Amino acid sequence: MKILSTIRCGVCKKAKTYLSEKGVAFREYDVERSEAERREYKRLNGKGVPIILVGDQRMDGFDRSRL
Repeated sequence: MKILSTIRCGVCKKAKTYLSEKGVAFREYDVERSEAERREYKRLNGKGVPIILVGDQRMDGFDRSRL
């Protein structure tokens, strides 16, 4: 699982906390701090964060019921 986020994003923090509490492993990519991740965000046509990627499935934002 991959999460594109920013350090200031409250929704991102909620998503990461939820996943950690459930014991779900994920890698976080800060789109403000990494040029490579910013390019990935643009490639995905990101309009906001978080973008959560699980395999070929994508979630924009955070919805517990969808995870």
